[in-house]
This record gives sequence, structure tokens and C-alpha cells, in this order.
Amino acid sequence: MNQIQAALLVGTVLAAGCGKLRDAEVPHRIHVPEWAVVLEDGEGSASARVEEVWVYTPTDVLGAFPLPADIPVLAGETGEVVELTFSAGIRANGIAATRKPYPPYAAVPVELALTEGGFDTLSFEAGYADGFEVLFVEDFETANRFAESVTSTAEVVRTTADGQVFEGVGSGRAELSASAATVWAQTNEQQYPLNPNGPCWLEFDYACTQSFAIGLNPQNLIQDNPTPILVLNSSDGAWKKIYLDLGPVVRSETSAAWFEVTLEAVWDGSAETTWFAVDNLKIVQAE
Repeated sequence: MNQIQAALLVGTVLAAGCGKLRDAEVPHRIHVPEWAVVLEDGEGSASARVEEVWVYTPTDVLGAFPLPADIPVLAGETGEVVELTFSAGIRANGIAATRKPYPPYAAVPVELALTEGGFDTLSFEAGYADGFEVLFVEDFETANRFAESVTSTAEVVRTTADGQVFEGVGSGRAELSASAATVWAQTNEQQYPLNPNGPCWLEFDYACTQSFAIGLNPQNLIQDNPTPILVLNSSDGAWKKIYLDLGPVVRSETSAAWFEVTLEAVWDGSAETTWFAVDNLKIVQAE
């Protein structure tokens, strides 16, 4: 399940005017232009939104650097080989203030011979780390696992219309209006066994012209307890990728036998017809 490839292009250059670090030492600089996500068959869409790279030494955190990143590292003794670890950084729950390394993406260790004023370019391709599993929710390519409640006046449908599909041949879409003003839908008896003892995330792509909520419905043999986790505001119709941390809800629902994924919205009246769309929903969790 682990797929890592680090392409290393090395060129040593003389650097001047790089600013003053310890004792005017000129740092070794590492350029990371991007972080590509490459997945194996059965792991779903490789849609991703890696916005920064986190860098570690064996004993310290060098920091988080927005992509494309230029990372200064003090060389110490010229030619000394240093082991650095690079991790993909995301916005947890789509919030800028909760930037963090994404646990399911494999970290990449690299050994570099550092020199004062040296320069390396590293391009990363990484998939999911060992110890994680993917639970397929829905990509709308051939079906639609979402079913509406009896109180819903709108529905989540599978669309294949031009201009409405994120990738592939289908996406999920709900249209809201005065006559179809509410929708509450959940995956139909999928019974996802979510792990409370490790990272648990929901990845998906979405677009919307009004707000909608996504959450979990923890279920046991007595009752269910639908819990909206995140309200997503209008994206003005643009598609975005999001990583939703399910861990707090999963850990708090200790009596749940399984979970379903929920979608809900109420027409906000901002236009005669508003809508939201989702695609590539999958749960990635510790095994």
C-alpha cells in the first residue's frame, strides 16, 4: 500500500546575499516545487490538495513551508550527510489555521550531503503509508449510495451532465429551491467500521453555490445519532478538495457499532436554484 518515489536533482551553486544565519553562515537550500499524490489500484481518486511540506531532522522540526517551497538548512560541517524527513501538509477541515501533516500520506526520508551555499531540488511522489486502509464511500461512477430521509423535499442524485462532473463520468449533486428546500441524506446501510484508536479521515471533492453540511451518523442496535461535523460555505461553484478529520466524533461515540456518512442542506434563498455537489468520497483510516 506504500508507494514512495523521490526524484532528486542536485546542483551545487555559489550563493550570495542569502541573509544572515548563525555566524553569517550561508545555508544549504532545498527547493520543493510540488508534492504529487500517486495511489494504487483500489485506493480511489488521486485528487489531492497538498499545500505545504513539513521538514524534520531526527531530533527536531525544521518547520512547515508553503509549496513551492524553498527550505534553508544549516550545513554544519561541509559534506556532512543529514537525514531529513518530508511530510505532506494539508488544511485539516479546510481551515487555514489547522494546517498539519496529513497522517495517511507516506512521509519521505532523504539523505543529503549538505554544503554551505549548496542547492538541491527535490520532487516528491507519495501514496498512502503502510498501516492505512481505504474504505470506499462513493465516486458516483456507476451508482449512488446516498438515500434521502422521508422529510427531504430535495435529493442527492448522480449526475453525468456536461459541466457538472468533477472527474470521470459522474458526480453527486443536490439542487435546492423554494419547492425543494431541504435535503438530508446518508449512505444506505454501508455500515462503515471506523477505528477510534488511530487517525480517521474523510476525503472528498466538492463544489457549491450555498452552504451544506457533511457528517456522520453513529449507529448501534438501539438508536442512531446523526452528527453534522463541518459546514462548507459557498465555493462559488468551484471544485475544491477537503480532508475532514473524523477522529473526534469517532472517539466520542464509544457505543457505535458502525457509521454512515451524511449530507444535509436547507435552501438559503440566495438564488432561485442553488446546489451542492460532491465526488470521490472515501474514508482513510489506521488499520
